[in-house]
Amino acid sequence: MTDLNPEITAQIRTLNDKFRTTFDPQLGKIQLTIGLHKLTSEQLQQLLQAVSNFNNFSEEIDPYQEHDMGRIELFQESFYFKIDYLDRERWQDSFGSEDPANEQKTLRIMTIMLTDEY
Repeated sequence: MTDLNPEITAQIRTLNDKFRTTFDPQLGKIQLTIGLHKLTSEQLQQLLQAVSNFNNFSEEIDPYQEHDMGRIELFQESFYFKIDYLDRERWQDSFGSEDPANEQKTLRIMTIMLTDEY
């Protein structure tokens, strides 16, 4: 949870949707966990496409309506994607962003993983 203000939540959701659907490097970076090493390059492309197309956000996985996490079933496996908000100046030290609604201050890091890696 980052904020309960509906306008700020909407801004965060818009930025998360833009990043998830475009993988825009100006908005963030994508990390793949070690569990995905068994996927072929074709399967990995299909998984990335499924993340990009994802629109089945639920209260269970997205309780704050930021569209920062989703669950995908593919290849008889379950995957999560999770977007974290890091300070652009100090993201390599894993410093969280104080203003996830501001794309100038926030770098989004999307981690894609097997569900059992979460």
